[in-house]
Amino acid sequence: MYYWIRGAIVGALVTGVFCGCGGESRMPSLAPETEDRVAKPLGKLAIGGDRTLAVLNARVMQGQKPVSGVTVEIGRSVSGRAAEYRWSGTTNARGQARIEIAEVGVTGYYRARAMRGVSMLGSWSSIPVNGGFETTVELVIGGRASTAGTIKLAPGGLPAEIAIGVVLPLTGPQTRYGFPAIEGFELAREEINNSSKLGGAGINFIVEDSRGTAAGAVDAFNKLIDRDGVSVILGPVISTAAREAFPIAERNEVLAFSSISTAAGLSAIGDYIFRAGLNVNALLPGPVSETQEKLRYRRVATIVDETDVFSKSSDETIRRTLSGIEVEILATETIATGDTTFSEQLTRIKALNPHAVFVSALGAEQIRILIQAREAGIGANIPFLVPVMTAVEVEAAGDAAEGAISFVSWSSAADTPGNETFVANYLARYGSEPSTWAAQSYAALYIIAEAIAGAGSTDAGAIRGAMAGTRDLDTVLGSFSFDDSGDAVYDPVVLIVRDGELVVFE
Repeated sequence: MYYWIRGAIVGALVTGVFCGCGGESRMPSLAPETEDRVAKPLGKLAIGGDRTLAVLNARVMQGQKPVSGVTVEIGRSVSGRAAEYRWSGTTNARGQARIEIAEVGVTGYYRARAMRGVSMLGSWSSIPVNGGFETTVELVIGGRASTAGTIKLAPGGLPAEIAIGVVLPLTGPQTRYGFPAIEGFELAREEINNSSKLGGAGINFIVEDSRGTAAGAVDAFNKLIDRDGVSVILGPVISTAAREAFPIAERNEVLAFSSISTAAGLSAIGDYIFRAGLNVNALLPGPVSETQEKLRYRRVATIVDETDVFSKSSDETIRRTLSGIEVEILATETIATGDTTFSEQLTRIKALNPHAVFVSALGAEQIRILIQAREAGIGANIPFLVPVMTAVEVEAAGDAAEGAISFVSWSSAADTPGNETFVANYLARYGSEPSTWAAQSYAALYIIAEAIAGAGSTDAGAIRGAMAGTRDLDTVLGSFSFDDSGDAVYDPVVLIVRDGELVVFE
């Protein structure tokens, strides 16, 4: 039923045909630059009219390798006159520098030079700059420059079409997370593009299927960065995949924003890593203490998927919290992602006669554990407390889920800004109420759009700065902020299954 989604999302930036630019290069030297003849241009300028702003997206290359940390300086070419280099930018890990050029009659031919300190690595002439457009140009040290087309700018100076990479499991074992996430992203994208939030610019998605594996997420990140050249990636959604993919974004100075992954410590991988879901250290301690105070359990058992990063992080946080409030942990039983039978673990737990059982596992395993626990004779009077269980798992587990308690980041009944409208619009579009995963993804795109608008740029470094400064932003998740590590800060929610429905725990 979800196959239409992948075809409905626009998947590529507007790009042009490569054309040559006049250019010459110099090897590193301390000698001052001497002006040379302006080469005959090999490509036509776009007509910029009287627009006074243009953007040059310059990429400096040494052979096939990007050159980072060099200053790209831009000056107007005027025959017989030395160039005045008035605009500049520093290349990132991908060798890219985004330079805004503003002056009356900005359209024309410009010169560029790459500097490392006072040493000039190369210079190039006859580079077309077009008012109202962003031009992508590759500057090859020891070679010529070439342009790769132009993108029209919106009135606010952003590209008219902003490409954002999306990495989700749309096939494989974790689609229960991928499909709600893409629905939340798409609903938010439609609303943002129909608003003036980005000053007339619109968001396009380049969607990559992670196949529900860490290797798939790594492949997707590499493709989006190396081939598509995106500056922002939404994803991955699974912590095990995020642990492997986030370092790729950080090395390339590409902003990665996961709407779902919640294992502790992942945002600390780097400055370009952010997450919208509450990490387990923010999600679990308060709700665990709250449920203990109300239910008075003193002896518990835990079940943990030892192969899943989120599950292990969740169990560690739960056990640490329980120890702090003097709750005895009778046993910790281990499982693995993909296991289907848990009778041995549940039989051992039943023999211990616990007051409650904590389950740290992904959705498919959550369902089987709940069903098999009741089959093993663990009565409904012993509550199962399951971090981040949604209505999907509750419906699949049926009567076995009755009385189970979930710790989540969002509730459809929450009185948060825009939540009622979001739930109604989602229901109208997709025919069902949104899950936590859809809500977090919906909020995530609004958060990134706010950062892009605040930065006034699609440069990853500029967006990162705006993201890091996010404080008390109204979202469907509540008043939203980032901490110093890039993790989300807002209030968690405790839900309980009553008559087959997740309702607020009282």
